[in-house]
Amino acid sequence: MAIVNIGILAHVDAGKTTLTERILFETGVIASVGSVDKGTTQTDTMDLERARGITIVSAVVSFQLHTLKVNLIDTPGHGDFVAEVERSLRVLDGVVLVVSSVEGVQPQTRRLARAIRAANLPVLIFVNKIDRLGARGETLLDDLRRKLNLRVVAMNGATGIGDRAAAVVPRDHESPAWRDPVADLLAETSERVIEEFDRTGGDLSAAFLVAEIRAQIAAGAIAPVFFGSAITGAGVPELLAGIEEWLPVAEAAKRAPAAGTVFKIVRRASGEKLVFVRLFAGSVAVRQRVALCRYDAFGEREQIEERITGIDRFVAGTTVSAEEVSAGEIAALHGLRAARIGDHIGANAPAGKESPRAFPAPALESVVRPADPGQIARLRAALDHLAEQDPLIALRQRNDAGELSLRLYGEVQKEVVMETLLQEYGVAVTFGPSQTICVERPVGTGEHAEIMGEDGNPFYATVGLRVEPAERGSGIRYVRELGALPLAFYRAIEETVYETFMQGLSGWEVTDCIVTLTLAGFSSVLSTAGDFRKLTPLVLMRALLGAGTEVCEPIEEFDLEIPEDTFGVVSGALVSARATMRNAFRDGASYRIICAIPTAELRAIEQQLPALTRGDGSWMSSFAGHVPVTGDAPTRARIGPNPLNRAHYLADVARS
Repeated sequence: MAIVNIGILAHVDAGKTTLTERILFETGVIASVGSVDKGTTQTDTMDLERARGITIVSAVVSFQLHTLKVNLIDTPGHGDFVAEVERSLRVLDGVVLVVSSVEGVQPQTRRLARAIRAANLPVLIFVNKIDRLGARGETLLDDLRRKLNLRVVAMNGATGIGDRAAAVVPRDHESPAWRDPVADLLAETSERVIEEFDRTGGDLSAAFLVAEIRAQIAAGAIAPVFFGSAITGAGVPELLAGIEEWLPVAEAAKRAPAAGTVFKIVRRASGEKLVFVRLFAGSVAVRQRVALCRYDAFGEREQIEERITGIDRFVAGTTVSAEEVSAGEIAALHGLRAARIGDHIGANAPAGKESPRAFPAPALESVVRPADPGQIARLRAALDHLAEQDPLIALRQRNDAGELSLRLYGEVQKEVVMETLLQEYGVAVTFGPSQTICVERPVGTGEHAEIMGEDGNPFYATVGLRVEPAERGSGIRYVRELGALPLAFYRAIEETVYETFMQGLSGWEVTDCIVTLTLAGFSSVLSTAGDFRKLTPLVLMRALLGAGTEVCEPIEEFDLEIPEDTFGVVSGALVSARATMRNAFRDGASYRIICAIPTAELRAIEQQLPALTRGDGSWMSSFAGHVPVTGDAPTRARIGPNPLNRAHYLADVARS
């Protein structure tokens, strides 16, 4: 049976979950359409999702289109939960992007369209809410082309738009009014179309056009658009027909060795761990031992073997137990206790590091404390579970008292974490103010060495290190000059360099530098890897102290489209928010501003813009790197032994 795995993506409130409900109803999976407002939808199963009326975690559901099985992933629309979207994109064959015909292209819509292009996925667009007052039809196509940078083809149209009785009408694919513009669009990126046009004297056959449309959709070169309403069901059968006709099915290399990707982890109330996997090749079965493969920061492969104790397949809106699943499927596996999100299933996992991120990591950090200090251990265990399900929250113990901090995208995510801890783990917590996560960059060159047996060095090791600046965005490059240490000792030094530079002189992660091992020595009788692990932080931080660092804050490129008469007031607000103008120009009936703005200021300005632009502005932000902080540099409390204080450090490591 052919399988296609699709995701439904949208800006929050565009109607994504309602569309999922309507699809399940139209395909016979459910008897009635659930309501987001009433908390009765099929895919929003968490109490928090039902209470808030938003999708927080991705959910998988399956339905049938004739001989085609469709596994559908309903993803969050709120920007605070983009990590769920990114993990889903890695395992999809295609995407349905939902755009509201009332609100049009919104900030998250633009971010999602860019992520879809980066993932090289085919996309179908569903223009929702044609039955709502203020809905737009044909004029919205121009916005899709211009704002999303997509080459779109309308597959149907809408009548009675803006009225509850709005309906869709099919485009006549035999009419020159539809065929000629489509042929011109296809020819823009295909020599084959031009050659066929010349050969037939411009009379392209229907079969040729269909094949070329399908090929260009699969390549992400064009995007078919379907108008409709998820609430009334108008246009949904046409969308389903489009999924069946236009999206490429999953490749099914079933005879190959098993290969898959872990994209989601959940825990049942009993504590059992369920591991969601997309299989790209081969098959896995109950009681089979499988390899879980991952790569560390050095590109070194780690492999763990575990036994599958159960398999859940997604069938007709529910899950059923299965003995085996094959390539193309999405399944929930039991028994893989060591699995992490991003792990590869199978011994033939691809080499190297994780693929580039479609969305930036969270830029905010907040301290979380239990209301009852006696629950700190319970809080830690609960947060470990949450970090397992969302590794980007990056749980961090800040001090010996057990104070914890999390990386978060925004205040809504913070509120959801707080409610989850209370409802699911029985731990009431408070959060401190969110702090923007900075980095440190060396500004000069520093060098230091500690010689075994000299100057109070208590370790059976000699280490010399040099720290110098490198290009922005280059990370840390470790260089080893010639030497004669055992490999395990070299490895201990290198690993410790990366670990130590998680905290610089001001407590922030150090990046964009070259660290060179300039001196190394050992005792063939007495030295251990532990000596090098304990000595390296002292040497490295002394070298960094000599180099000096600057604290740099994250910035966003901010792209705004606003009414021309609001340019002055919006520009003033941007300048007050420490934005740096890069470009400003008239763009049709609107005015366009492109600027760089500190991430710390972004949320506040986004809250002001609807009022400043009378609700007619649109904008998008994207991570644009780090720049030096002006004024007093913020600091972050250190964790663990502090190598900047030699006496205290030596006392701490002596106890460890």
